[in-house]
Amino acid sequence: MAATSHRWLDRALRCQALAASLAIAGFIALAAGGLRCGLTVQMSVLLAGIVLVGFPHGAFDHLVARPALAPRLGRLWWVPFGLAYLGLAGLVWLAWMLAPLPTLVLFLAGSVLHFGLGDTEDGLAPGPVPRWAAVLTYGALPILLPVAFHPLQAAPVLAAIGGIAVQPMAAALSLSMWIVPLWGAAFVWVCVTAWRQGASIIPPAVAAAGFVLLPPLLAFGLYFGLVHSPRHLLRLCAWHDPADPRRAAQWAACVVVPASLVCALGIIGIALTTQDLSIGILVPTFRIIAALTLPHMIVTSWLGAARVQALEAGPLHATNIARPTKGERKKGLLFGKKKQKTFARLAAAFPDRLSPDSQKFFGSFF
Repeated sequence: MAATSHRWLDRALRCQALAASLAIAGFIALAAGGLRCGLTVQMSVLLAGIVLVGFPHGAFDHLVARPALAPRLGRLWWVPFGLAYLGLAGLVWLAWMLAPLPTLVLFLAGSVLHFGLGDTEDGLAPGPVPRWAAVLTYGALPILLPVAFHPLQAAPVLAAIGGIAVQPMAAALSLSMWIVPLWGAAFVWVCVTAWRQGASIIPPAVAAAGFVLLPPLLAFGLYFGLVHSPRHLLRLCAWHDPADPRRAAQWAACVVVPASLVCALGIIGIALTTQDLSIGILVPTFRIIAALTLPHMIVTSWLGAARVQALEAGPLHATNIARPTKGERKKGLLFGKKKQKTFARLAAAFPDRLSPDSQKFFGSFF
């Protein structure tokens, strides 16, 4: 995969997986020791994950789309992109208002696809296993397990989001336990096959244990805030600057910090308008996230396809990736200084993919 082609990304993903696994294992140990996490703790973990990395990890979508749209649409590329993005989100929000239960079902199904596609980018989709099987297996982990093993705790939240009574929702969720044996067999098959090919299966195993042993809100907050969103942020950083993680982190911080502030202010605004500080906050928060998930999934798939296409494109040619801007052409410059530094970092990250003319050009910067 493209994600593993960067020099520092592999190490960063391993550290992130280790930290997430240790945190989830720590909460499991505390629960096993008799310490019960109340609703306040669960809400705090979930909302902290949403504010710090969950919402911000989708705030990069316009930056991901810009390289593809700007050359075709010019400086006003953001207008059609913004209209399409907000239009899709608005349609999902309208669906929540008109048909909340079917929208909830579609949202959960889409979440399985989204989480599964993200997890299978880290070598956990071994060759002998069909990609669709790995996507469904890993994607169902944060959706199926909490509702199957904790239907009474998950039912009030999902019932409020879906606009139905709690008892019918709890009865429906309890039926999901019949799917668990089939999912478990698929999970073991995929993990063992991935392990035989050298991939670590500890992170998904610990995540699965967390969803089984911890309350659903807490387990999902840990997964969303420590596993899914940080992993996506790391891939975005590597996509932006595959050679310099410090520069990539600075670039990401310029988006994450303001996005976190906006999300925090939004949640505070929701809290001020409701008397129920649990369901009253969770329902609109999850609906907003669901509305933004559809366009985010499209952009994320776009980024994944672009990474694969870049890997399969062959050598990097300076004449292809170093097109001068209009201002540079007026000055008679083929390459501006900023571009020279950017291309030099690309050359350092992909030395085996440089054509002879690119090697000659980049050689002056090493």
